[in-house]
Amino acid sequence: MDTDYELSSDTQHDVILSDEILSDGLPKILPPYENGIFQSILSLPEAHAALVSIVAAILDRPVKTVTLRNNDAPTRDNLAKREEYDINGVVDGEDGDQCNLEMQASPMAGDNRENDHRNIKWRSVYNLCHLHSNQPGKGINYGDYVRSYQIMLCNYKVFDFENDLLERFVFRNQNGIELCGAVMAIFVDLTKAKEIARKPVDEMTNIEGWAVFFALGNNPKYSRIIDEITKTKEGVKVAKNTLFTISQNADERARFHSRRKWLQDREHEQAVARKEGREEARSEYELLLADKDAEIAALRAKLNEGQKS
Repeated sequence: MDTDYELSSDTQHDVILSDEILSDGLPKILPPYENGIFQSILSLPEAHAALVSIVAAILDRPVKTVTLRNNDAPTRDNLAKREEYDINGVVDGEDGDQCNLEMQASPMAGDNRENDHRNIKWRSVYNLCHLHSNQPGKGINYGDYVRSYQIMLCNYKVFDFENDLLERFVFRNQNGIELCGAVMAIFVDLTKAKEIARKPVDEMTNIEGWAVFFALGNNPKYSRIIDEITKTKEGVKVAKNTLFTISQNADERARFHSRRKWLQDREHEQAVARKEGREEARSEYELLLADKDAEIAALRAKLNEGQKS
């Protein structure tokens, strides 16, 4: 049986239908771009090679190991905003650089092209500052702090300019001179995956192979291409095998269903709130018009009485 596809206008994900949906109503292969699945793929001990591979691809340098740490970001007081990192790790040893990888499958609440996706950009800055300023240890000299990287993989277009697959942001002055290399915010644009998938696999860079996997890893139309990628990119092969294992795990599928149900409920509540807000605004506008009409009618009556007298 051929599999049918629809393109979601909201998230630009391929929605898999027909025989790719199992009896539990979920895709046979769970989407690797879903936040919980993304975290599972890169945090399981057996998938350490995948984590090392993608960090090396994004940082564009050799990486031997990535040590995961607590995903709860520390706060300095009870009123501080509580943050949780997705994949929080230290690169190459206890004193190595630190990085946080996050998956953003769809726009944050309140973000859109009209407001330039402001929230996701500011959130990346907030997390980067939080990550860098809360490094373990006391009495550290500023010059001894390790570098911090905030990495956002986005499955929707964030920037209004023609961006590259990877966009790296650092502190620079008006002449392009870098202040220091202490921090960097990195965005990976997964919407470029379909374009990349048209390339010969042997011409794909490591990060391009990862982009195809995370954006299209559960889409059977691209299974042959992903199989070809796994022949030359060991980290992607490990991630693919981990994804298949996760997709066959009843507990993982139940957790995915629970997260999806929560998101659907949240979207429903937001839609109702927007509708009620519009109706409330309309009612207020109608009341304002009624008041103005009453004022105009009173003025006309007063003018008519003056003309009569």
